[in-house]
Amino acid sequence: MDSLRHHRDYLEGEWQSLRARPLSTRQAMLVAALVDAYVDRLFAADREADDVLAYRAAMGMSYPALGLVLALWARKPDIALVTEAVTVPLQDYGKLGVEDFMVSLYNDHSVQRVLLALPDGTRRDMLETLAEAIAALDAA
Repeated sequence: MDSLRHHRDYLEGEWQSLRARPLSTRQAMLVAALVDAYVDRLFAADREADDVLAYRAAMGMSYPALGLVLALWARKPDIALVTEAVTVPLQDYGKLGVEDFMVSLYNDHSVQRVLLALPDGTRRDMLETLAEAIAALDAA
């Protein structure tokens, strides 16, 4: 369990770094890798688990955001990180930080975001996905 605590602390530090630099695809991938590795550590700590692939599949099914992160690191060809402009509705302007607000004023009400491109063509905010995946690790 000590290795879990150490890994979780490292994950938390890198997660805070990503939150400070939300457009860093490299940092997002590092956090995703740490989340993926943490699932393996949970497996190793679970005395009743005997098949790592089944364990990972079950975790992914139980926690959809975690499943997306696991799929990203399984290098599924139809899931990837992308950086794209996202339109910000005027009613959401109060939620933007000063930097994003200024960028959106000069970029037709849009800001850059790191997104997870999904097989069905939709996009999902990577920071939100990672936050949910990390919460799933804590729940597991």
